[in-house]
Parts: sequence; structure tokens; C-alpha cells
Amino acid sequence: MARAFEGIRVVDFTQVLSGPYMTSLLAQEGADVIKIEAPGPGGGDQMRNRMIPSKYTDIDMGSAFLALNPGKRSVALDLKSEEGRGIAHRLIETADVVAQNFRGGVAERLGLGWEDVKAIKPDVVYCQITGYGATGPRSKEGAYDGAIQAASGMMSTNGSPETGPMRTGYFPVDLFTGASAAFAVAAALFRRERTGEGQYLDISMLDAALNIQAPSIAQWSIDGNPGGLIGNSSATHLPTANSFDCADGTVLMSATMQTHVQAVFEELGIADLLTDTRFADSKARIANRELVDSTLRQAFLADTAANWARRLGARGVPISRVNSIPEAVEEPQLAHRGTLAEVPAPKGFDHPVRLAMAPYRSAADGPRFDRPPPGLGEHTEEILAELGITPG
Repeated sequence: MARAFEGIRVVDFTQVLSGPYMTSLLAQEGADVIKIEAPGPGGGDQMRNRMIPSKYTDIDMGSAFLALNPGKRSVALDLKSEEGRGIAHRLIETADVVAQNFRGGVAERLGLGWEDVKAIKPDVVYCQITGYGATGPRSKEGAYDGAIQAASGMMSTNGSPETGPMRTGYFPVDLFTGASAAFAVAAALFRRERTGEGQYLDISMLDAALNIQAPSIAQWSIDGNPGGLIGNSSATHLPTANSFDCADGTVLMSATMQTHVQAVFEELGIADLLTDTRFADSKARIANRELVDSTLRQAFLADTAANWARRLGARGVPISRVNSIPEAVEEPQLAHRGTLAEVPAPKGFDHPVRLAMAPYRSAADGPRFDRPPPGLGEHTEEILAELGITPG
């Protein structure tokens, strides 16, 4: 069965993380994604030369690039040259989707803005990703994930009083922006099926970061509570939702229902405390938070993290041992679901790589990686030939 975007061509001018994640999701559903990259030494997507595995320092394919670019074809074009822009325009003539995440104003200077592209292909879906949006006082500013975490208030609720505001150790804004952009493109393509019309999509990383924090924004709007640095404890203020050190590691538990708490106290051997008015219900436990917290922490030290996770998980309590990345990727549930795909060794690598696919499975022909990440300009001649252009 055909995947959702087979027959859809995406001309992709994006780089780094947000845009490439968006086009990766489209590629996994069968889209023909043509990645346009600057030629020459040090050229191409910035992530080719960042986060490079230590074993492969002479290969222009960092780990983030590996993760987000399987299934794509790479064309090396100098967009500052008349010839390069001309080839880009020829590609746009064949495109269903054009994606870019240039800093505000750059696409227009290159002749690749919405009005330029619409004149070439009137029914195109044009997706622009910027840090702060295409219009407004900050529209011309560049942005990376960390700056948007700071600007959006995210850092003000991440960390503890001891650490101060902290960014997360991964790239939530970039990836959520990319997922949001992929949804917007899918919606625009669905609309085009009905109307025959193209569409301009303005995707803002700052907007995406506020959406990630939608409950916190609502809380501030309702009662003026800005949240704060609460470490691993829960915004619910329940002391039974937190991380707890164990005999050999740490668990994170979200025992938010009375049935959960009953199970926790029974397994910890402190069920008699539930008859104490300070422990009896959620309001009482919040009012006596420090006492409940210290009691739980002492009890969790009696066994290992793995055993607590097994015992409490069997009772229906949401809980997990805190895993490292190597431990997480060996989780049997992931193997059962096929979450990590083994991609053939990219050029220059001596072994296949395991990469995370789109986070859903389908009863039809769902997401998959069709080819390894491309070398810089690997498919230039192939795609020029498709356009009937003889390389100069």
C-alpha cells in the first residue's frame, strides 16, 4: 500500500534541526525530499560538522545530521550564483512543497521568498520556519533551540532552586517545531486536494515553545501563578509524584490517584500511615509535603530502582527507573515496536546505524527510512539528469 506522501516532492532548503525533522517525517511517509545544500569544504547543512562521532572525525556527518536526514537526496547548489538559483527554480517547478528556515529576509534576497516561489509554482505549499515568526519586531533575528527556551519562559520552570534556570539536555523546541510544521504541511496538502490552491505557512519556534507549555500558560492566565524551579517534582504539587533515589539508582514516579498511593504505601511497607490524617488524601499530603516526601525517600532506599519499578508498575503505578540513553535503546518494548530502525551504513561508516523513526505505527504502510543519510551533493548529477540539465 502506498504511503501518505508518495508522489509528493519536497524541495528542502532547511538545515540544523527543526526543518530537517519536519522533512524527515515527510520522507518517512514516502515524500521525495531533495535537500539543497551549499557546496564545497565546510558547506552543507551545519549539522554535518557538529556533534560528530569521535570515531569519524573526517566524515561530514554529525550524529544529529544522521538522525534527521535518512531518506533524502542531496543536491549541492550555490544559491548566491545565478546558475544555482536557476537550478533551484527548475526544481521548484516540480515541487509540491518548498521548505526553508533561513533567517528572516534571506530567502527574499535569494529570490526564494513566498512571492517568488508562488510565481514559479502557484499551487505550491510553502513552509517557512523562523525563530520568532515572519513578521513582528523580532522577525529578523536568528534563533537556536536554547535561545527560544530562554525567550519562551521554558528555562524558568526547568531546574531547581539549587541549579537556577536550566535548559533541557536535548532539543525540544526544534523537534516540536518540526513536528508542528509537518502537521501544517500535511493539512495544507489535504486542503490543496480540495481546492487546488497552494498555501503559505509561517512557523515560529517561539510559538511552538509556548504550545509545549500550554498548561503553564493557562495556569498563569487563570491565577497569575508563573510556576517555578521545582526540579523533578510535579506541577500538581503532589509529593507522591517525584524522583526518588533507591539502593542503586533512581526512579521517577507519578502516583497521582488515590489507588496509586494506596499501592505505593503498601509496597513500601508503610500502609498504616494512610490512617494518619496527614497522609490520608491528596490535600493532606500536599499540606504535609515535606513529611510525606522524607518518609517516601527513606522507604525507597530499601530496594533497587529496577525492583521498585517492577513491583509498583505491576500494581498500575506510573513509574520507571531513570535510564541512560544506552539503557533506554535496549528497552524490550522498543524492539517489540520497531521504534529504532537499522539504517545501512552511510558513506564512510563501517557499520549500520540505529535511528529513531517517527513515533507512531500504522496498520497500513507506515513510516520507514528508504535510504541512509546522503553525502553532501551525493545526488546532484542524478537530479540534474531528471531535470534534463547536463552538468557544466
